[in-house]
Amino acid sequence: MIPIPLREYSEGTNSAVRKKVKRMSLNKIDLTPGLVARLYPRSLSIDPTTQAPPAVQPEPAAIASGEDAPAAAALPDWKSLGGNKKNILVVVYYPGDLHLPDTSFQFLSQLLNACKLTPNDVAIVNRHNYPALDHKMIIGHFQSAVVLLFGITTAAFGLPFEIPPYQVQNHAGLTVVHAPSLHELKEDKPAKTQLWASLKTIFNI
Repeated sequence: MIPIPLREYSEGTNSAVRKKVKRMSLNKIDLTPGLVARLYPRSLSIDPTTQAPPAVQPEPAAIASGEDAPAAAALPDWKSLGGNKKNILVVVYYPGDLHLPDTSFQFLSQLLNACKLTPNDVAIVNRHNYPALDHKMIIGHFQSAVVLLFGITTAAFGLPFEIPPYQVQNHAGLTVVHAPSLHELKEDKPAKTQLWASLKTIFNI
């Protein structure tokens, strides 16, 4: 056996190792899990057995207000006389007139003047124009505190009670009285006397 110098052996061995390493494929390098974790600390690991979270379903768009709701009842075309400055509702019933005859309006103006009022203080409504309208809508629209009924009873107007003519009645925050039609009162002195007593009570005259 021919002895080989140690230095030559070492160099030859290192050269062989380097050549062997050069010939190795990177795909054949075995990496431990710990080494992989150190090399790729931010990599995402996906477990094939893990189920993906359910997709978030978009909420249906809100239905526009009133889109599917039944159409609201149309508001009445209010027809009235007077300024309603003192929230006094005068209800008459004249099928042949839009509001009331001129002679009846003149007599009503005299009654109001005696009570230190004018037509501008009241709202005059012909019930004939609103035969099916609930009385609460009429009172609510005019925000009435006093209701004077001429030619129409309390029950016919829609109130839940009946009272004799000229009797002053308080009901649900209202002061109510009913009397014959204005054209009848104009020619009936005893009736006018009874009505005047009622009006004095209502308006503190």
